[in-house]
Amino acid sequence: MRSNNKTPLTVGDLIDWSAGKSDLSESARKRKVATVWNDSRKVTPESGGDVFIALRSDTDDGHRYVESAFKSGAIAAIVDKKGVNTVPEKYRKKCIIVADTLKSIQKAAARYRKEMGLLVVGITGSNGKTTTRSFISAVLRSAVKVGETYTNWNNHIGVPQSILKFDGDEWAGVLEMGANHVGEIGPLTKICKPDIAVVTNIGYAHVGLFGSLDKTTEAKFEIADGLSRKGFMLLNGDDSRLVRGAQKRGLKSAFFGTSPKCGVRARDIVVNENGVKFTVDGREYEMSMPGRHFIYCALPAIHIGKRCGIADEAIQEVIASLKPVTLRGKLEVKKGVRFIVDCYNANPSSMSNAAIYLADVTPNAAGRTAVVGDMYELGRYTDKLHLKLGEELVKKADVRKIVAVGRFSELVKAGAVKAGLSAEKIFLAVDAAEAVGVCRSVLKSGDTVLLKGSRGVGLERVFESF
Repeated sequence: MRSNNKTPLTVGDLIDWSAGKSDLSESARKRKVATVWNDSRKVTPESGGDVFIALRSDTDDGHRYVESAFKSGAIAAIVDKKGVNTVPEKYRKKCIIVADTLKSIQKAAARYRKEMGLLVVGITGSNGKTTTRSFISAVLRSAVKVGETYTNWNNHIGVPQSILKFDGDEWAGVLEMGANHVGEIGPLTKICKPDIAVVTNIGYAHVGLFGSLDKTTEAKFEIADGLSRKGFMLLNGDDSRLVRGAQKRGLKSAFFGTSPKCGVRARDIVVNENGVKFTVDGREYEMSMPGRHFIYCALPAIHIGKRCGIADEAIQEVIASLKPVTLRGKLEVKKGVRFIVDCYNANPSSMSNAAIYLADVTPNAAGRTAVVGDMYELGRYTDKLHLKLGEELVKKADVRKIVAVGRFSELVKAGAVKAGLSAEKIFLAVDAAEAVGVCRSVLKSGDTVLLKGSRGVGLERVFESF
């Protein structure tokens, strides 16, 4: 394993790598940077090294909050040539003046990634990115120091911020890259320069913004644009769009999944309410999470761990200890009702996986219930996919009750009725607040309930208030 000797990121590095100008003293330039925040409310004196970046948007201007950031303990602020004039005179000597604040941290992050010389795993896909990232990080962290995407910082602002938050002596970095338009992942991957680029799947997430599944596929393959010279793609081999896309582009690729074409293949899969068991290359792995879709998050972690020289036994131990990321599929019990709390987001692919998860954890279908919210950003596919959701809940999960929440609840109901569920077993709510009352009246002890919808629906309130 490689040895990194990079010293921590300093204020001076930020100045130099962003082509900035500053009157900060030499001693101030040597201070270690903790976090580069674009929200002045997050700056704290306790870190001893927070830097504020003043970003401009269509609705706000971060230069308005520079003074607040300094009062909260920022040791420096990145501002642009126009914005520095709005900063109170007493704080200007602590400013780093650049031509463009966003581009400045993107340049600094790209240079920092190069200076650290670490192994970088980049991850994108329509769903499962965060869980896959957490699994890979957990396996690698059993043997080496790892930096990873901070919270949900996976866009054009968050990716560079995440990199700049690294300590500098990490052996590996695991970075998530999200997008909802073509052309967004390309610049991110050129900052990250991944050695291994993982694509989890291609699905209907944000398809209304991408325009079509072909455009979604094009966008996800942008991750290859920044692939390091000796890097390779690690792709879901059960996703035909990814297989064809890799072949069409001539990309050096390895495939994971359950089908014979996959070099990293899960076999002997057993799923029950206690978890999942499967084998890879004759070695058994066990997860305490019942959802079979978690296998697709575990396989990249197993493969990358092995390539990095981590012992099979250590990987098995980590896989067995994994838990779902918050709001992404954890089983919780409240008042005798079992809830699958999977409310962080939703799209047709993840809804389909969640329906199968619900069926897997409930051998007896009698109390099987789905509380589902709207799926956003589907564009012209909205009606068709909400109808299909209703059908799949009945056909794939054999649900006995549905609570549909949001603007498209009537479509979900129509699909479920078409698939054979009685309309009397389908309940509608305009929002999560109303769904709380509906659930209190229709759910009973012994039921198992899937809670899933787009982030804006906020279905976790059903569990919290039940």
